[in-house]
Amino acid sequence: TEAQSAPFHDGVYYPYSSDTQGTHSSAGIPSLLNSPLSQQSAALGMAPAAFKFRPRRESVDWRRINAVDVDLVASQLDVDALQEHIGTVTFCSLDGERCQRCQTPVDPALVKLLRLAQLSVEWLLHCQEVLSANLRGAEERLAAAAGEREQLLALHRKQEEKVKALMGELKQRKKVIRTQQSLSASCAHCDKSFLNSSFLQNHMQRRHPDDEKKSQIDSLKTEISSLKDQITQQQQDLQAKIAQV
Repeated sequence: TEAQSAPFHDGVYYPYSSDTQGTHSSAGIPSLLNSPLSQQSAALGMAPAAFKFRPRRESVDWRRINAVDVDLVASQLDVDALQEHIGTVTFCSLDGERCQRCQTPVDPALVKLLRLAQLSVEWLLHCQEVLSANLRGAEERLAAAAGEREQLLALHRKQEEKVKALMGELKQRKKVIRTQQSLSASCAHCDKSFLNSSFLQNHMQRRHPDDEKKSQIDSLKTEISSLKDQITQQQQDLQAKIAQV
């Protein structure tokens, strides 16, 4: 499951090697483990191994332990010192250990307390590694989403520019159409329109020859009638002038 993640390989805990001390998680938290499985799974996307506590078989180097000033480590927040001794402290075994002065066995209550502390540390380290892995995954998903968002924004801007250009072209075409319509000549006998009177005249001759002749005759009749009216008016004016003389 997701909660059962590195730092275990084949169910065994692996502390940091000396060359990886001080490594930090993606959250900036000093990580205290260096699991081969966690490195492989990060590189290859492998599923984490099932969690189980590691057996305690390491012996205690009492000289190194005695050389540690615990109060100084606590006051200076010396994480490097904790890193140096975490493997021994977490995975050592006190079975068979005796007091260096009186050679009496270690108090079973103290042994139990140490084992509980060891299991607690081991579990907390596991939880830290799982949370760090989950955080790295979330950061990767966030980065991918941010990249996708930038691509969508770029595409949106491109589409907006395209729409703006098309709207300008449409406006220009509408203007041309309106201009053409204002200059066009319409046929009186059908719904067709033409760019100029010459095209209309050709259309009338081809499609409406009888109507064109009739129109011409009507036009001539109208013109003749107008001329007759003008002649009649001129005659009346002339007679009026003669009468005045």
